[in-house]
Amino acid sequence: MAVASERPRWFVPEDVDGFFGLFFSGLPDLLLIAALCPLCGLPEALVTSRILPAIALSVVGGNFFYAWLARRLAAASGRSDVTAIPFGVNAPTIFAYIFLIMVPVYRHTHDAMLAWHMGIFACMLSGAIQTAGAFCSDWIRRSLPPAATLGPLAGAAIAFLCLGFVMQIFEQPLLALVPTIVILASYASRLRLPGRIPVAGMALVLGMLLYWVLGWLHVTGLPEAAAMGTPALHLPRPINLVEFFRMPGGWQYFSIILPLALIDTLAAVQILESVRLAGDDYPTRPALLVNGLATLGASLFGSAFPTTLYFGHLSHKANGARIGYSIINGVVVGVICLTGLVPLVLHFVPYQLVAFIIVWFGLEMVGQAFAESGPRHGAAVAIGLIPLICSWGLQLVTTCLDHAGITMADAAVRLGSELPLHGLISLSQGAFLTSMVWAAATSYLLDRRFLPAAAWFLAGSVLSFVGIMHAFTLTPEGVRNCIGFGAEWHFAASYAAAALIMVVCEVYVRSSSHAFATDLPSCASRDEGALSNPESKPALNTASVPS
Repeated sequence: MAVASERPRWFVPEDVDGFFGLFFSGLPDLLLIAALCPLCGLPEALVTSRILPAIALSVVGGNFFYAWLARRLAAASGRSDVTAIPFGVNAPTIFAYIFLIMVPVYRHTHDAMLAWHMGIFACMLSGAIQTAGAFCSDWIRRSLPPAATLGPLAGAAIAFLCLGFVMQIFEQPLLALVPTIVILASYASRLRLPGRIPVAGMALVLGMLLYWVLGWLHVTGLPEAAAMGTPALHLPRPINLVEFFRMPGGWQYFSIILPLALIDTLAAVQILESVRLAGDDYPTRPALLVNGLATLGASLFGSAFPTTLYFGHLSHKANGARIGYSIINGVVVGVICLTGLVPLVLHFVPYQLVAFIIVWFGLEMVGQAFAESGPRHGAAVAIGLIPLICSWGLQLVTTCLDHAGITMADAAVRLGSELPLHGLISLSQGAFLTSMVWAAATSYLLDRRFLPAAAWFLAGSVLSFVGIMHAFTLTPEGVRNCIGFGAEWHFAASYAAAALIMVVCEVYVRSSSHAFATDLPSCASRDEGALSNPESKPALNTASVPS
């Protein structure tokens, strides 16, 4: 209940609980950055001295800004119950940028610095798109059917946030299964522990104890402890923009960067809407603008990973957190990132222990994609999963072939029809845009709207023709992107023919009164409980796990 005309306070006791909830939602992201960056050849020294300090700059700045925005709203409205919007690192883009951009670059060139620069470029372009999206977010939301954004997001979640980490968990059952079950029991049932103990924190402590006990018992097969590192102060340093922009090849990953940035923009819009329904009516443009500027600013100092608004506002508000929890989180995350403590934590907490936090987050994203799209559009979301799953599958194939010393071109010849490798690669190239095109077109077809479906197939034709979708060449080094006019005319011609067929269907439907065998079923509306409690079923949850 709002308290009228009461002066807002920067800190209340409940902000401590809110801080722990937000901090343990974001800590796994930092641990995973430290654990996964070596896959791109990046040394620990580079991660601790350049990437994490740049992330600290954006997280601290964002948390402080949203705390100030909450204070301003509280003062203007005369209320003391305003809660700041939670903010932190964007989890899905960690996996997308590492596995779809930085790892392929490193595999092709064996140049870790180039892989890092490609990640910076992706982060920079994403921040620019999100910043521009703050001025046209309503138009973007109206132009894209829900399945076009939810399908790719769910595909990325099931492929990059669930499958690989589930395998990691089941590879270490003695170590990881018990913390996994603790997290599952709490998150699935919304169980609140005594004293508001953060579940993620308790699972981390439990996992650390298991790791120590199993090591003391000399149990074999445990993951090796990461290098401990030496804590030291690392301040953010700007990148050399002149040298950076001389780097070729960054635009070939535009098909990954653009849809993710659009999805992040739409996610931020929906988060603000859920915040508004919870009673805190923040101005849309400043909130979205700083979200994009934080990502853009971090990239200028060497970050390869965007930041974003988090879901969880309603949970923090219900628990009494107000403004100070955002400030505390910014300070603590800043200290951890600037002092090189993340690798130290990773030394004592193997990332297998926090893997299920990410898995659960991915599962919720997949479930929400189907729930928010409605029963009639479930098939549209499902078809959007396929390109991203194929992209993940291609990474498995590539890893196996690399270790076997077999090139992709030789494997394609040897496997023949047993594994349609060319089809797998075609779906993987521009997987996010392929997912958007097929999910959107299917969504419109389920609604019997042939002309919008034709427009999406025509977009697929153009994107294929210029090489952003499906185009590739096989070289001894592996799969290469192939961007340029006429790069993939086979798909371009096929999509153009599909668009023409859709136009013919529209003409036929308008000229016939018996064009359809059955009436169009009504699409189930959203559950009223979800509307009254907008964060019980958060659409486009791209960043945070339950608090």
